Amino acid sequence: MVFLTASLAAFTVAAILGASIALDLFRGIPVDRKLILTHAGTAVLGAALAIGAALTGDKRVYLNIALVVVIALLGFTAATRRYRTGQVQKPLLLAHASIAVICYAILAAVVLGVNLGL
Repeated sequence: MVFLTASLAAFTVAAILGASIALDLFRGIPVDRKLILTHAGTAVLGAALAIGAALTGDKRVYLNIALVVVIALLGFTAATRRYRTGQVQKPLLLAHASIAVICYAILAAVVLGVNLGL
């Protein structure tokens, strides 16, 4: 349970940073690259901790791990396109954020002991 709680904490920080980044991007405010890298780094930390939980036998996080792969690919694609074209890829960011919210909710339910029937 320590891995899952730490994973949720890391994803909480990533979520706060991600919300800040998204708000700035949708308002047209430039975002510091360090903030984006910190967001990505905390998300990677959260994913690594979830993988640690899975490796210790906790099968409840398998769906989260699969979702994190999709979330990371969408985020990386959106960031790459933004840096190449200068255009904010709003549909990609919305997909990234939407799936991240679902993933976070599932992880929070697992940590808090809510039975999801998974």
